[in-house]
Amino acid sequence: MPKGRDIPPLVAAAASLDEVLTGLSALAEGATHEPLDSEKSMSRAARALSAAVEQQGLIERCLRAVVDEIERARVHQQESTQTLLDAAHAVERRAKSRDALLARFSALGESARQANTLAVEVSERRTQGATETETLEHLSALQIEMASVVAEAEALAEAARAERWPEIARQADGARQAILAAKNKLALAHRSVASGAPS
Repeated sequence: MPKGRDIPPLVAAAASLDEVLTGLSALAEGATHEPLDSEKSMSRAARALSAAVEQQGLIERCLRAVVDEIERARVHQQESTQTLLDAAHAVERRAKSRDALLARFSALGESARQANTLAVEVSERRTQGATETETLEHLSALQIEMASVVAEAEALAEAARAERWPEIARQADGARQAILAAKNKLALAHRSVASGAPS
């Protein structure tokens, strides 16, 4: 059984009311069962009735205490419910934020794949005898495409940091570095081809 200070107020108020009502029931029982056939029994019944009348004020105070505690419990329940709703909305907002960033990350991956496909095509065309001029045109277009992908990766990393998603920010930054490294290699290839192209 919890110690007195650990008993919830509503339980304590209800227990007090129950105790008073139990006492009142005992008084009523006693008064009802008095035979009322002597001065002594009449006196006992009168004392029981008097005590019962005196108990009414105490019962009302106990009832008010229970009602007050029920009202406090209702307010507490409403506050807790609101806190839970706020938490649910926060989770929903965070989920939407994360989903939007992951969608951007997926699109970034698709853009990187397209750039990689273009790089493979340029290499194949070069192998198949494409001229330096044609190769340079394709390399320039590819560099522009990769610059766009790098910019999106940077923007995505910044957005993820701003929205407090460090793991997505790290992944976007890793993708940016990988694409930037590929872009730098492409720039070297562009210079190499340009140096051999007819002026």
